[in-house]
Amino acid sequence: MIFISISEIVRSIGINGSVSEGAIAVVSMADTAFHVEIHGIELGVRDLNDPDTSQPNPLEIRYTQEFEVVIHKTVGQKPVTQCVVPDGLWNIIVKFNTLKGSNGGLSEVLTEIRDLPAGPKKFFSALFPGKDKSGGLCTYILKKEITQVKGSSDWYHSCEITLIEANGGD
Repeated sequence: MIFISISEIVRSIGINGSVSEGAIAVVSMADTAFHVEIHGIELGVRDLNDPDTSQPNPLEIRYTQEFEVVIHKTVGQKPVTQCVVPDGLWNIIVKFNTLKGSNGGLSEVLTEIRDLPAGPKKFFSALFPGKDKSGGLCTYILKKEITQVKGSSDWYHSCEITLIEANGGD
């Protein structure tokens, strides 16, 4: 990935570092967001030539982890608490929109999401990175919800996928 400062761009427009009046610079910012991958399906892929076939990164990712704490009642004293599950399972809800596919119909991502089995497979995000496949979080899909939004084209869908961390107890 190459980063260029604005001053470097301005200097590259002119001759010998000078900028002529009326010079125009077209700056395209590289997408530096971590591309989310759900069970092998990558989001965040942008096609600047045909933005309607782009697959934007999720609108929202909600991560929750619950622990089990038991409250023991005692006579004449403050109750005693005890954490019996100190490392709870991660629950993840991913919300995103799919746009049209390359053939003008349903998005390829939408059809892949529609056909996904429960897993277990890997989930990659900024919180659980590891594009070399050694990282990420192994998850099961608990629920898939695909909504065709009222008043939108047939190829525009809102998706919500609920995942839970896969733990074999090892």
